Amino acid sequence: MVLLALDTTTAAGSVALWRDGLIEERAGDPARSHAERLPGDLMAILGAHGLAPRDVERYAVASGPGSFTGLRIGIATVQGLALVGDRLVNAVGTLELLAHDAARAGTAGAGTTIIAWMEAYRGEVFAARYRVVQAAPHAEADEAGDRVRGAAILDELDPPTVSAPEPLARAWGAGGAGRVIVTGDGVPRTQAILRACFGADAALREPAPLAGTLAALAAAHRDAATRPHAVVPIYVRRPDAELARDRAAVRPTA
Repeated sequence: MVLLALDTTTAAGSVALWRDGLIEERAGDPARSHAERLPGDLMAILGAHGLAPRDVERYAVASGPGSFTGLRIGIATVQGLALVGDRLVNAVGTLELLAHDAARAGTAGAGTTIIAWMEAYRGEVFAARYRVVQAAPHAEADEAGDRVRGAAILDELDPPTVSAPEPLARAWGAGGAGRVIVTGDGVPRTQAILRACFGADAALREPAPLAGTLAALAAAHRDAATRPHAVVPIYVRRPDAELARDRAAVRPTA
């Protein structure tokens, strides 16, 4: 199965091409907006392997949270391509992708707590907490003959949220949790807080590009695909336009 995966939830984002395993993954250029780069990045990775959109059998997209603009552009791009080609789409939340990315690294055994920790700006982070129920198994052939590395099985302990980092880290670190991995682009800014709340033994990591993990999950969970119009972004925090409208609605009149 030829599968094309796209993550636009961070400034750089990434794209990946999958066919009987991961063929290539490319990080984006954070100096250019997603609007400038898409769908050119997708066409470039396909063209590099002699493929065209008509050859893609399945799409996958990171569904957020993340940059509002990047998220909307990424989902709309994949929806458009999938609609034209009459293809299905696997949508996976970005925080879940971060947790699976950490689990795929091979150091997250059963019982490990993985905290996805994304930069949300405004002094906040997007976060969710998971526990590894079963580590990722070795690759094996599926019914179609593709070699698919099965995904780890994760239990969601706390759903996606947005918060100031210190109170959230203190709440999740209270009482200890065994082995802890904190992963995401929110880690560098909050390392001191994370060390204070989770201890010196906690593994703090910045993730690799996520499109490859997204492609692997989509290949392993083909039955989770939906029609393009059914893809719904995960915002967690309401858009600025909505917040401004609410403030204007309650502003006292002269």
